[in-house]
Amino acid sequence: MTAWLKVIPSWLWWFAALVVVAGVQQFRVSGLQDDLKTERAASTDTFGKLSACREARGNLLVQVSEQNAALADLRVLSDQRQETAKQAQAGAREEAQQDYQAANRLQQERTGGDACAAAESIIDTELGL
Repeated sequence: MTAWLKVIPSWLWWFAALVVVAGVQQFRVSGLQDDLKTERAASTDTFGKLSACREARGNLLVQVSEQNAALADLRVLSDQRQETAKQAQAGAREEAQQDYQAANRLQQERTGGDACAAAESIIDTELGL
């Protein structure tokens, strides 16, 4: 059985072994190249998603900045309205003070001038006594 193996020269066995090893390596390299293509495609897809996320983030930052500016404007307007309302209240209070004083004088004149008697008379009138 081994006699026919001796007929083939040793250099041919080495050559055959080299061909087999080279073929296996070529097969592995082809597989790795396919894997590399797949990974590159996935990486490109991931980069596209990352770019889209960064762009969306930038847009959101711009919108938040615009909203903050609008809120600041609204706060300023609110403060201005509040100040105007306080001034209007103070003015109305000053104008009403004269009317309150006049009403108190009328009540005192009507009831004889005593503030307690005036209050008692008004309460009695309101209660129907």
